[in-house]
Amino acid sequence: MKNTLKKRKKINPKKLILLLGLHFSVLSASFNGYAQSQNTNKPAESKDQQTQTTSESSEASSKQSGITVLPAMTIKAATAGYAAKSSSSGTKTDTPLIEVPQSISVVTRNELDARGVQDMSEALRYTPGVAVDQWGFEGRGYEYLLLRGFQGLTTSLFRDGLSMAAQGLYFNSFITETYGLERVDVLRGPTSVTFGRGDAGGIVNRITKRPNADPYREIELQYGNFDRKRVAADLGFANDDRTLMFRLVTLGLDSDTQVRYPNTGGDRAGLRRFYIAPSVTWRPTADTTITLLGEVLNNRAEASPFFLLTPEGMRTNVVLADSKFVKYATNQSSFGYQIEHHFNEIFTARQNFRHMQQDGNFNEMFRAGFDTAIPTLMNRSAISTKERLTQTVIDTHIQARVNTGPLNHTALFGVDWNVTNASLKFFSGDAPGIDVFNPVYGIPIPKPSSLDIHAKQKINKLGVYLQDQIRYGENWLLTLSGRYDRVDSTDVDYLSATRGKIRSDAYTGRAGLTYLFSNGIAPYVSYSQSFLPIPGFDSSNNPFKPTRGEQYEVGVKYQPVGGRSLYTLAFFDLTKTNVPTPDPNDPLFRSRQTGEVGSRGVELEARAELLRGLNYIGTFTYHDVTVTKSGDVDKGNMPTQVPTTMTSHWLDYSLGSLGVSWLQGFGIGAGVRHVGRIFNDMENTSTTPSFTLFDAMLRYDHGPWMFIVNASNIFNNRYLSYSSPSGLAYPGIQRTVLGTLKFRF
Repeated sequence: MKNTLKKRKKINPKKLILLLGLHFSVLSASFNGYAQSQNTNKPAESKDQQTQTTSESSEASSKQSGITVLPAMTIKAATAGYAAKSSSSGTKTDTPLIEVPQSISVVTRNELDARGVQDMSEALRYTPGVAVDQWGFEGRGYEYLLLRGFQGLTTSLFRDGLSMAAQGLYFNSFITETYGLERVDVLRGPTSVTFGRGDAGGIVNRITKRPNADPYREIELQYGNFDRKRVAADLGFANDDRTLMFRLVTLGLDSDTQVRYPNTGGDRAGLRRFYIAPSVTWRPTADTTITLLGEVLNNRAEASPFFLLTPEGMRTNVVLADSKFVKYATNQSSFGYQIEHHFNEIFTARQNFRHMQQDGNFNEMFRAGFDTAIPTLMNRSAISTKERLTQTVIDTHIQARVNTGPLNHTALFGVDWNVTNASLKFFSGDAPGIDVFNPVYGIPIPKPSSLDIHAKQKINKLGVYLQDQIRYGENWLLTLSGRYDRVDSTDVDYLSATRGKIRSDAYTGRAGLTYLFSNGIAPYVSYSQSFLPIPGFDSSNNPFKPTRGEQYEVGVKYQPVGGRSLYTLAFFDLTKTNVPTPDPNDPLFRSRQTGEVGSRGVELEARAELLRGLNYIGTFTYHDVTVTKSGDVDKGNMPTQVPTTMTSHWLDYSLGSLGVSWLQGFGIGAGVRHVGRIFNDMENTSTTPSFTLFDAMLRYDHGPWMFIVNASNIFNNRYLSYSSPSGLAYPGIQRTVLGTLKFRF
């Protein structure tokens, strides 16, 4: 692991932007002349992948009743089984996945339901290049993940193509309720050209459930171990001509967790959640669609997953915090809209908007070292924070489809604006210690009263981007993109009465070439860059610098003609600068920017229907991640918590495919996940061993009823996810069994 990435000749992004600008100027002149010769009332032939027409039978029945029916919109992924055909996430246009010169995985709603997914970490367990659960069980709602070896918490968060990657100054971070999602798109590698605030490792774009022309309605009851109880509903409605559609998704959750406090008679940390998300779509004409989206998510968690080690470094079951004190309470809400209008078969305009906010009150406890007089007594400090986080994002772009001689263009010009505001009041205080061999909980803990931090941070970003997908003949596809970002950051420290301002800007580019063989094989090569402003302060109380990334990727995709499968293989070489990493010497668990990290590797994925009724997911990941520049002991080493190898396999079989009548409606599924060993410290002297976990599923689907049982880690492997040099252990996720009853109508 001592490899150091070789220096490469840099591509001048300014020249790329200038060339793209000239290219679009020529195209614009062609568009103006060509558009005048077209029928401006003709609707676009190809719309976003989430727009599908209703069945012919529905149209026929409407004609018989004398009702004029507009082409209706069905919100669903273009999928069959587990293999998606297309997604707008890669290019913001309706592009088949096989034509996008980038590694993309799509986790469909079918897969989310089959695997009984409850949070974002579970959703991405069978995705290559993504490591989840690196902090073990996470019951607070945080979405920890590594993309190609880089931390994706907050930086990878996107929702419906808009950044959700706002981060508070300490605990605050937007979270996701997966029951409200239609699917999850994972884009690996730099994506800043199209989406702006994407990190070098990639982004995870969550696609929200929206109204459907063929309304889907279900009520769901769920019960599982740790006394997990959940009631959920997904209700859709539409008027007769499908011009007005409504959907309501809601749930209530009350559960204990695997975090158990010893010597308390079985007291466990709890989790309660309420979620509601209404949406409405109006189609005043065949060419115009307006969708309004709302969401409220209240989360109450007591699951602080910090377990103490003995003075000799041995594991214990002693939880650092106290169940009567620890609190993660957030109230999150958002409102947004999506507008799409087709002017003619050439031009389409779209505007997406969302305002999001989260208010948080948090109580936590940190270790302060073993007592010198009582060696088994861990001293503790208590903290309390009051935080607020808001984000407003708007993206407007125009798409144009035009032919210029032998070249077919799908061009995109867009402007996006993203502003985040974060405020923090940080209080600290003393707390009684805890004996790692005889812990006592429930002791009164004074409310922290020392105001150590009172700060506010605002990040204002404006981006302009250009993209052209150029098709030559039936086989060649060239994708060119360029972007300019300007970021203004203002930091205010009220305690010291100081104010700081930072302005930064960046040009980023992407170029990719794909060749489409007639048999469904598509090799590609691409180059891409990223630029990411980071909110917050490092362990020295300095504002974070923006990170930069660049990547070279070569791969091949295979989609059998007429089949329901997609196979991908990708080799990549990725470099990221100004990388934040946890500072092991900081008692507040803050990070520092160590310099430069290189990541290279190979990722393999198969999402296929092997036989009728038999669906398969298979992944393999190899990552060689190295700190190539640093002023500390980690130079030349591998970052902590990054596994070198990962592999996963999932099979889902509908037994009714056997043709036996009494097996109709029955289905079984099984999966296996392997995660390689990781380093615990920057010196790479301590490791956490690899582990292998098994999952299973059994379902019965009959008429309006479905009953499904999901079990993860079925053999209850008591593995360790991470052992921190600071003296904390993070146990892995224990066996989880869920029973879900659905009634659909």
